[in-house]
Amino acid sequence: MILCVTLNPLVDTSFFVDEIRPIYRTEVKRVTHVAGGKGTNVARALKGMGQPARAFTLLGGWTGRHHAELMAADGLEAVIAWISGETRLSITVVDQHYEQRGYFTPPPVLTPEDVAVVRATFAQALEGASAMCICGSATGAETAALVPEFLQAATNRGIPTLLDTYGDALRQGLLAQPTVVKGNRKEISEYLNRPLDTIKDQIEALDKLLEAGARWAVITLGQEGALFAAEGKRWLSRPPQVQVVNPMGSGDAMTAALIIALLRGWPPEQSFRYGMAAAVANVTSFVPCALSEQEIEATLEHISVVPL
Repeated sequence: MILCVTLNPLVDTSFFVDEIRPIYRTEVKRVTHVAGGKGTNVARALKGMGQPARAFTLLGGWTGRHHAELMAADGLEAVIAWISGETRLSITVVDQHYEQRGYFTPPPVLTPEDVAVVRATFAQALEGASAMCICGSATGAETAALVPEFLQAATNRGIPTLLDTYGDALRQGLLAQPTVVKGNRKEISEYLNRPLDTIKDQIEALDKLLEAGARWAVITLGQEGALFAAEGKRWLSRPPQVQVVNPMGSGDAMTAALIIALLRGWPPEQSFRYGMAAAVANVTSFVPCALSEQEIEATLEHISVVPL
C-alpha cells in the first residue's frame, strides 16, 4: 500500500460556462466537485492504475466534510486528521475552450491541538505502507515542520519516499533525504534562488537535488516536458502532441507512476518514460488523475527519452 500525504487539501469546484466575460451574471451549464490536493490526486491515479493506496489528509469544517464525502465517492481509502479550521475551497471557471480562471480560499491555521491530532493520525496512516509520498503545499509553518518528521518516520521503517512540494516544506523536507525529489521549474528555481532558463541551469539544479541526498531527481517543465537524474545520468523528455483538455494533475500522475516503478525495481530511464506517459495521458481528461493503466500503456509508445 502506498501512502499519499496531502497537508493542504481543498475541494475543487468547477463552473463550466460558454465564455468568461467581465459581466455581472454568467449562467453556469455544469458544476463538478473534486476532492483536490496533490496527494489525493496521486491516490486517485494509483487506484486507477490498480495499485493499493491510502490518502492521508487533514480536514475541517463544512468543506472538509464535503471533501471526505468526495474521497469516499471516488472509492479512496482515507485516513483523516480532523482539525478545527475550515478546509480550502477553490472555484474554477471553465469556458467551452477549456480556458480557466481559478479562485482559492486561504488555508486553515492549525492550533497546537490540531498539530497533535495530525501527528497521531499520521502514525496510524503509516502502518502497513510500502512507500510514501508527500505532495503539495503546507498550510503554514506548523505543517511545513511536519514534512521532515513524516519523511524520517517512513525512512525509519525502511520504505522509500517521494517529496513534491515547495518553499519551507521543500527546504526542510530535503534535510530528511527523501528517495525521490520532484518539483516544477518555478519551485526549484525559488529553492535555489536562481533562474532555471537554460538546459545547463536545469541540469545543475538536478545535480543539487541529488547532492541533497535524493536517489532520483525530477524537474517538470510544463509543456516543455521534464528532466530526470539518477545514478550519475540525466535524461530529457518532451511530450508528444496530444489534445489537451486539462493539464492539472499531470505532475501527480507522474508521481504515481514513478512510485510504482520504484517499487517494481525498474531502472531509472524506464521509470522516467513510464512517468512521462502517465503525465501525458492525464491531460486528455478534465478530472485530475482519472486515468488507467491501459491509457498509460497506449501512450508509452509515443514517449521518447533523450540522455543528456
